[in-house]
Amino acid sequence: MSMTRRASAILFCVAAVFLASTSGHGKDEDSRTGSVWVVNRDRGELVVFDAKTGTVLTDSAVRVGAGAHDICISEKAGKAYITAETIHAVTTVDTRTLETDSIPVSPLPHHIEPSHDGRTIYVSLASHPTTPNSNIPPQVAAIDIDDNSVTYTTTSTNPLARSHGPHPSFDGRIVYVAHDTGDELSGIDAETGNIDVSVAPILRAEEAVATRSGNELWVSSRGDGTVKRIDLRTNTITDSVAVGVQPESVLLTPNERTLVVSLRGSPATLAFVDTVDRALIGTVLIAGAGTFGDLAVMTNDGQYVYATFDAGTTGQGGVAVVRVKTREVVDTWAYPGTGRPHGLWYSRHKLR
Repeated sequence: MSMTRRASAILFCVAAVFLASTSGHGKDEDSRTGSVWVVNRDRGELVVFDAKTGTVLTDSAVRVGAGAHDICISEKAGKAYITAETIHAVTTVDTRTLETDSIPVSPLPHHIEPSHDGRTIYVSLASHPTTPNSNIPPQVAAIDIDDNSVTYTTTSTNPLARSHGPHPSFDGRIVYVAHDTGDELSGIDAETGNIDVSVAPILRAEEAVATRSGNELWVSSRGDGTVKRIDLRTNTITDSVAVGVQPESVLLTPNERTLVVSLRGSPATLAFVDTVDRALIGTVLIAGAGTFGDLAVMTNDGQYVYATFDAGTTGQGGVAVVRVKTREVVDTWAYPGTGRPHGLWYSRHKLR
């Protein structure tokens, strides 16, 4: 059964109008309302922060499964979806009651993203090539929020590729998948499951983000410390910008003039790229010596980025809050415990 992406034309048009009218320069007090949801990969738990103050909103950490790695929220479903690699499951958390449930999936669910209408959750499966002689091809799973049914689609013709970061296009037709083993960016037709796009080599391709027009895409290349710009009309790499050590998350501001990149090296750092000049604007340290960068998310208006950092499995990491326009750290929240905070998600809604 192929992936089905039931995109809502109305929702897409509304989102496009909203995003086109915002340029990342709205009111600060409006930008940081809501909550930030953070998973700890060593402790298998979830903690929710107030997006403006950094106050921990959960009375205690929510157990979400061993190997908790990444998280997304479907406001349509009213649930958070968290990949639990060690137990081969996606854990759901009710955003109102914090009650949990589990959806079994194929081995090593890794990064996770919702469709733009919130009705489908896409999960990369990093099981390849960890099992010698495995017959499991590189895949992405699609979870239907209505009944939690799971369908699988092959993401590369390279049997040794490993899917890492899924990214659905704005119109819902294509799911782009970065492969950090196989060095490839592919585009999967969400209805048929056909591989319509394949661009290589991109050394350790990690994450991707497409423009609203669908003509361009940026992908992080962890293997050579760059981000690549891909022209999707010709499926060719047209630009490569050096950003630093081990780039991963890639985030576009609503006006699409700035790309924010999380760097997995030490100390924890974010990079900023001018997408018009195709040049590095600068980098910002988000934590001190001995820390490592992890992942990042952006507020809807593009004013702020929340980025996780860690200090190893026995250290204490946290979340840095960075103002995009001025490229400065405006706040830092300590994670309430040891272990590596990794995946995170920003919600406009507070914990109810």
